[in-house]
Amino acid sequence: MKSEFAQALRCPACGAEHALVLSAGESDAQEVREGSLECSRCATRFAVHRGVPELLHEPPEHIVREAAGLERFAEHMRAAGWDRSTVLALPEIEHGYWYVQARSMHQLLTTIPFAPGESVLDVGSNTCWAANHFARRGLRAIALDIATTELQGLYTADWFIADGEVFFERVLGSMDSIPLASSSLDYVYCCEVLHHNDEASLRRTFQEIFRVLRPGGRLLMVNETLRTLRDPHGVHVDGVEQFEGYEHAHWAWRYRWEATRAGFFTEVTEPHYRPFFGDERAERTPGEGALRWQLRRAAFGLRRLPPARRAYLAWLNNTWTGVSMNMVATKPSRYVGRHEAMSAAERFARTLAAGVRRVAERAARRAPARLPRTPEQAAVLQGRVRDPA
Repeated sequence: MKSEFAQALRCPACGAEHALVLSAGESDAQEVREGSLECSRCATRFAVHRGVPELLHEPPEHIVREAAGLERFAEHMRAAGWDRSTVLALPEIEHGYWYVQARSMHQLLTTIPFAPGESVLDVGSNTCWAANHFARRGLRAIALDIATTELQGLYTADWFIADGEVFFERVLGSMDSIPLASSSLDYVYCCEVLHHNDEASLRRTFQEIFRVLRPGGRLLMVNETLRTLRDPHGVHVDGVEQFEGYEHAHWAWRYRWEATRAGFFTEVTEPHYRPFFGDERAERTPGEGALRWQLRRAAFGLRRLPPARRAYLAWLNNTWTGVSMNMVATKPSRYVGRHEAMSAAERFARTLAAGVRRVAERAARRAPARLPRTPEQAAVLQGRVRDPA
């Protein structure tokens, strides 16, 4: 960790902000590799090992078990041939799961107006590949996870930053008690991680994300596991029991409700990896019958109609299956400070008032326009094609 990063942290023992004092033991050209942090308020000490401040304070038993399961899963990955070169290539590898990850990251990088120097927290960073992408984009990235083991935790980051071309901070901590200062981040990125909460910790996690974001900051929720009417269980991961993964799929309304309850404006976004939402034209698959192909091509034509896109997405997210949930949640720009003691009713009232102001400010062109929903809109935003309007 960089020495100045200590001032961005929050003591997980007492909640004091900007109170951790770093004592460096061993450093290299980039960062403090070994040392300790001590809270000036409660005097609790935390280790810094391999550049990672260890701020996972008194974790519940299920997090301890899940972290141990990730270590066992890392051994399973090694036995399956995973190594440094494989990780450094992520997410551009030949695998259906990683195709979705690559397409989702491309969607973010083309629809979210990231600016160099802005900060982003990668929650549940795992192999740290996303934090690496953000850092290479010029963002000040921070990786947060409950595990450090290589291939399944924060020490994997050393493989990305070893050559000195990229750097990002790493923090051992929990998403429902984020050890970072309030109103300190521009973005929080959650990719397939929020379902590692039960309902109580999901609520705390959204509250914590709201706290650490600056006014106007955004939560980028990507590929979150869903329950649907067709699949009310939602979790179908081989080996979850063996590796003690703490998996809890939630309904789409639950994710949006908890985000709204925390104070966010929310917008469910489209999965561009699905052909209906992402491809320019339909293509006939090998062996597809003529009638089925004609019906599918006709349905594909509905993608030009925004109500049809919204209806189909709602059907997939709530009734059918085949997608994970994406959502952008924005903290109102008028919120200042933490407001941790604010009641839910007061927060709803303030959020509603902020929403009315935002509509007026957008009409007067004093607030940013809506984010692009489609690949075509993103292309217009980036100037790759001309706006047909």
